[in-house]
Amino acid sequence: MRDKNLMVGVIFCFVISILFLLVIIWEIKKSIDHDERVQQMSKKTNAVEVSDNRDFSIYETMVGDDGREMVLIPEGVFTRGSDSGGYDEKPEQEIYLDAFYIDKYEVSVKAYNKYRKAANYVKPSVPFFPGDHKVMEVPSHAVVGVSWHDAVNYCTWAGKRLPTEAEWEKAARGTNGFLYPWGFNPPIVTLANFQKQWEGEKTLWPVNSSNESNSPYGLVGMAGNAREWVQDWYSPDYYNSSPKKNPQGPKNGILKVIKGGSWHSFKSDLRAASRGKGGFALKTDGIGFRCAK
Repeated sequence: MRDKNLMVGVIFCFVISILFLLVIIWEIKKSIDHDERVQQMSKKTNAVEVSDNRDFSIYETMVGDDGREMVLIPEGVFTRGSDSGGYDEKPEQEIYLDAFYIDKYEVSVKAYNKYRKAANYVKPSVPFFPGDHKVMEVPSHAVVGVSWHDAVNYCTWAGKRLPTEAEWEKAARGTNGFLYPWGFNPPIVTLANFQKQWEGEKTLWPVNSSNESNSPYGLVGMAGNAREWVQDWYSPDYYNSSPKKNPQGPKNGILKVIKGGSWHSFKSDLRAASRGKGGFALKTDGIGFRCAK
């Protein structure tokens, strides 16, 4: 009798253990199913077509000496930097800038070739290119493989200059402190060219594509595609001592500031406040430029 009761007890404990295990498995499955539903909902949300109804015609434009459209960025105050970004983006503060013009688009291969022909200038080049160099010759694409000096020389030839870092950031985020050129929503790969592997001719986009990701002033391509050289020397603590009116960057340095993120940049680099840096002789498959005046 005693052995029988012991056997019944063992069987009962075994059944309870099995039931307990099944409950745990069921709860895990519910959690996995929930996560999958959330991910599917997120994918559907990201796949929604975004319609941009902003009217950019209110901003004055002009045509530069190189025949390319420029947009007038009005004088006034904007928020530069980010207290929640990298250490070199702090402190977030209001900066005043005089009015200036800036190219609506990144300088294209076609525009750069026009300059090269007129000035008998060297071709863009990338020392360690991941694919066929012919990709860099597509006329509508943003020109890459140019050093800071190459960008300066083009802008000078066109009767322009590189924008300062502060000018570039205001042109990218406007006066409402936008996180990205289009606002505060995270970037979507269909609207901004970023976080991708090499895809041949599909890697770089034409400079006039992705209008849904325009900045508040209607500037195209200020997040992703090609990073952009600006005028300033780079200093990680420059914002701590920067003038609050028309800052020009440090008087000297070793590296130059690069803005905007490229086709292989991560999402965080697409923020208007994000600060990249590179030697002025650097040439890569992800750095181009636009000019200011």
